[in-house]
Amino acid sequence: MNRALVPTALAALLLAASPAHAQYDSSGWTDYRPSQSMFTMAYQMAQPVGGLHDYIGSPSFRGLTFDWQSLLTKSFGGGMRFTWNRFNETISNLSQTTNTGGTISGPVFRYADQFAVEAVGRYFLDMGRDSIFGPFLGVGLGGVWSSSYQQSADLSTSQSGFFFIVTPEVGLNITLARGSTNASLNLGFLYNFTTINFRNVSNAQSIAETVGLTFAY
Repeated sequence: MNRALVPTALAALLLAASPAHAQYDSSGWTDYRPSQSMFTMAYQMAQPVGGLHDYIGSPSFRGLTFDWQSLLTKSFGGGMRFTWNRFNETISNLSQTTNTGGTISGPVFRYADQFAVEAVGRYFLDMGRDSIFGPFLGVGLGGVWSSSYQQSADLSTSQSGFFFIVTPEVGLNITLARGSTNASLNLGFLYNFTTINFRNVSNAQSIAETVGLTFAY
């Protein structure tokens, strides 16, 4: 009789353990749940527009951006963005008027750094849970620190200041991995309008493209 009770007791223990095991698996990191916070790190390229293009015609291939977003509703998020871009160009020969009224000609090296801090709001279009595409529209408002430098022969000038910036954007997140933490390829297209002014440049503007990774949880 004792021998008959052993298999019965083992079967009962296995049945009792099965729900607990299933419950443990359901909380695994691969299980999907809606994301509430998003962090993005991206490489940014930018093309100068307007007066900035007249001063430095070359595009910027040195740019980085980092932003954090928290969903306030199902479709709207708010957060902060930090961006850096450097525009630089060497002109082989340029005639310039000096502060004393003279004229000099020769090669000129120029660069302009922009460090922006913005509050960002984004509207996320609902494509359905099963879609890997997540388009969004957004706008950033904040301040930008500008630092410009120019050197010709042994003559150099520099200017810096803090200015206003507004950045409308359109972007797309393409899901690479989905679970309790999601990973996405982030693509963005932005227009930077600023009140930056230095030398003959005013309202320095640029068009920027970003490629990066977004992690959401």
